[in-house]
Formats: sequence, C-alpha cells, structure tokens
Amino acid sequence: MEPLHFTLAQIEAFTCVCESGTLTQAARRLKKDRTTVSELVDYLEVDLGYPLFERRTRPLTLTPQGQLLYRQARLFLHEAEAFSRIAGQIPARVDTHLTLCYDLFTPRRALLLLTQQLAQQHIHLDLIACERAEAEKGLNDGSVDIAVFQALNRTVNDSLHWRAVGSVSLAVYAREGFFEQGPVSLLHLASKTQLMPFRDLPPALAARLQIADRIARVNEMSLLESLLQSGCGWAFLPDHFNLERLEGVGRVETEMGEKGLTHPLVALWKPGRVNAAVLAALERCI
Repeated sequence: MEPLHFTLAQIEAFTCVCESGTLTQAARRLKKDRTTVSELVDYLEVDLGYPLFERRTRPLTLTPQGQLLYRQARLFLHEAEAFSRIAGQIPARVDTHLTLCYDLFTPRRALLLLTQQLAQQHIHLDLIACERAEAEKGLNDGSVDIAVFQALNRTVNDSLHWRAVGSVSLAVYAREGFFEQGPVSLLHLASKTQLMPFRDLPPALAARLQIADRIARVNEMSLLESLLQSGCGWAFLPDHFNLERLEGVGRVETEMGEKGLTHPLVALWKPGRVNAAVLAALERCI
C-alpha cells in the first residue's frame, strides 16, 4: 500500500470549498477559521502538484483537475462517513461472552430468564453446572466469570467478591408410602437413605442439607428422580424442581414444618470480571 500524501481534513476542506464557493462559507460550515481552511487546501495542492481552484474568480471555480478530483473526493467522504457510523456503533454491538457456573439448586428458570435479558445487552452466557470447589478454582484462574451457589457459613477467599442474590425453598420428597406416617421426625429421616445430589458436599453445606446417617450421592437429576420413584431413598430438594410432577412422588410433611427450609444463594465473582448490570440482572431473575 502506497503512503497517503494528504489527510481526511484536507479532502473535507477541499470538498466544502467546492460546495460553498468561498473559503469563508466553507470555514463556517466546518466550524474552523478561514486561515485553517485555506492552509488545508493550499497544502493539498502542494502535495498533489497542481492547482484545484481558479483563485482569480469569485466565487472560486474549479480547475479541470479540480473538477475530476471533486467527484472522487465526494465518494471518499461518503465512505469516511459510513466508516464513522460503523465505528460509533461498534461499542454497543460488540458481544461479551461470560461463563457462569451454578450448582444443582440454582433455579433453571432464573438462568433462562437471565440469559434472555443479557442477550439483549449483547452479553452471552456459557452455563456450566459444577461443584462449588471447581467453580471457585475457575474464578481464581479466570476461566469462570461468575458463579451462583448456595451460601456457606464461611467467608470466601480475599480475591473474590460475593453478594446474596436470592434464596431457594427446600422440602423433603419421597415415594408415597416411603414413610409410614407423618409428620416425619428428624430421627425417622435419619434412619432412611437420603439421596444427595452432590458429588462433593462442603462441610458447611453438609451440616445444613445432610440429615440421614446414610446417603447415596446421585448428581444426575434424571437418575435421582428415578430412584425417588423407585423408593430407594428420600431427598431434601428445592421446591422449584417440581418433583410432585413425578408419578408416585410427593412432598413429605416433617416435624421441621416450614421453619428453616430456605437457603440463600450467593453470586461469586472476581473484581473487574463482571459489571454492575450483570449483577443487577441476576438479582432480578432469581
């Protein structure tokens, strides 16, 4: 590519003088002083090596070379204006891609709603279900941008920020007739196998979710639902799973009642990775 010997400002000044007829009118349109416009045209003529205007006439008239160049200059400015419009729109159009990790208890409807809302802001989500330890590792090494998990009774490390974004309601579910009568006591719950939808349950979470002495870890929901239907155990799970849709499975009345059967959800992120708009959308959706 050959180097250019003129500037956009020179082409713009030349074109404006052609269309205005005088340096004074062109300067007014360009919001520059007359001397600046005159110098831009003079330097363009020097760079080209031939005159563009007959300066003995008023208004200024184009030389034959100037007439040929004006048509090309006008086309050039149309392209420059198109370039400017596209360049101005790019910040609003550039897509942002974020990775969000979540655990089994995070409402799927909330994640769907969040995905739809952020897509309108050109923010696209990769949604990855995983254990909290894996998510925190990803947050620290930069492969994960934000995570939504159940709150733990411990602080996160110094490099991560957190914010409560909602809560989930929990209940006991089992096959009809799995427990002989209700309300079921904690002792009776503890004596039966509890289906646990986590591979690796942090101690703080186990203290809240694990009731039975014997647990069976099943982190694939379709299989866990089948085990519930088969009477292979009971589960302490969020209401939004809608497990009562399963044939033969129902909500179990317990001596715990409704007290204490909610659990907060928190968002975790590394400073600078997630903006306030994403966090606000997350709080609205959950």
